[in-house]
Amino acid sequence: MKRQHRRVGGLLVAAGVISVSACTSNDDRGDYVTLRVMNWATNLELTTEQAIADKFAAEHPGVRVIVESIVSNYGEKLISAIASGTPPHVFLLDVPDIPAFVERNLVLDLSPYIGRVGFEAAEVFPEVLDVFQRGDRLFAFPKGFTPMVVYYNKNIFSRLGVPEPPDSSWTWSEFLATARALAQDEDGDGRKDVFAMNFPRLLWEWMPWVWSGGGDIMDPSGTQTSGYLDGEATVRALEFLTSLVTEFEVIPPVGYRDEGDPLRVGRFFVGRQAMLASGHWNMPRLKEYQAQGVLDIGIAPIPHREGAAPRTVIYSAGWAVPLNVRNKRLAVELAAFLAGEEAQLMRAESGLEIPVIRRVAEALALADTTGVEAGFLAQVKNARTPWGARVMDFHEVERLAVDVMDMRLLQGTPIAEAAAITARRIDEVIIR
Repeated sequence: MKRQHRRVGGLLVAAGVISVSACTSNDDRGDYVTLRVMNWATNLELTTEQAIADKFAAEHPGVRVIVESIVSNYGEKLISAIASGTPPHVFLLDVPDIPAFVERNLVLDLSPYIGRVGFEAAEVFPEVLDVFQRGDRLFAFPKGFTPMVVYYNKNIFSRLGVPEPPDSSWTWSEFLATARALAQDEDGDGRKDVFAMNFPRLLWEWMPWVWSGGGDIMDPSGTQTSGYLDGEATVRALEFLTSLVTEFEVIPPVGYRDEGDPLRVGRFFVGRQAMLASGHWNMPRLKEYQAQGVLDIGIAPIPHREGAAPRTVIYSAGWAVPLNVRNKRLAVELAAFLAGEEAQLMRAESGLEIPVIRRVAEALALADTTGVEAGFLAQVKNARTPWGARVMDFHEVERLAVDVMDMRLLQGTPIAEAAAITARRIDEVIIR
């Protein structure tokens, strides 16, 4: 489940006031009631999602379900459908879009329906459920999730004689010693050809490092950045991360514009990068390399500053129902089914995400002889809800936060100064 960037909040503003009256379009065909599901699935994932939807239809005579995959301009098309009064009955709601839909009253509160549709909220990881909750209200049934972790290639560690990372708690000093031992010039040409890790340039990548350093980027209410992004603990975390490039040279000296290091995953796959800070969405390809014997994967936590608690972040998506949808009862039942145990088991084969139902995830981890799935689950207890699930138009914060890294790495600006400048810019956007 790879994180999406669709700027839905801004699109809602551009669309103006959207009516939430009952949809008047007719999706019925003949004797059937046709339910539409919108997501951004690709390739085999779409086949799986349609198969899950077909299971629901088979249990509901007279109902058929069409899964529509929108792989580009998802936000635009979703907002257009809602604004025109012909919304999908169920749609996949991503973390950065939650505040826009909730605060503008465009998505149904599912909590009153939980008992009727058989959704077992108590069986879902509470850290995941919290992403979609506002107090007692629930605005999506979670589909799948991942914490951010550090993958590592056991083959490289073994080849270089470096001890493997601990699986529970890993300090910055321990990580740095490991990283320096891993970054090597194996062919003797004067240039390093094995690097320790990819650089976490984008906010969603480095946020758990800041949390694990005892810092944060916003005040608890999510309305102010100054004093937090440029706070002592956050600055220290960002200094540590950038020093991996500027001082210790254990991360490749690549350009950081646009999406950051474009080779970060490829280097890990081919054995030129010992560690990869990422999520579960890379597992399908990693499993292929494992099967070929190229990789032997381990999972380590995000390293933490000495004296600070280990932290990571939960990224998830969930099945939501538009407030102005027709056949509301069936739509909620479908959303619950798409998040249910049978659907979780069918998706598990893809490996893109972790099932949100604890017993399903734990059973898969028990059956996994590599220990990778157990490694992921061990990090859930340290996970926090991402700021994007709470702050409206958080994509603007993410866009500006990149400047902290770029000002340091590309211009040589001290981190404290770069963080203070960036914090002021973000606060101006939040106030507007």
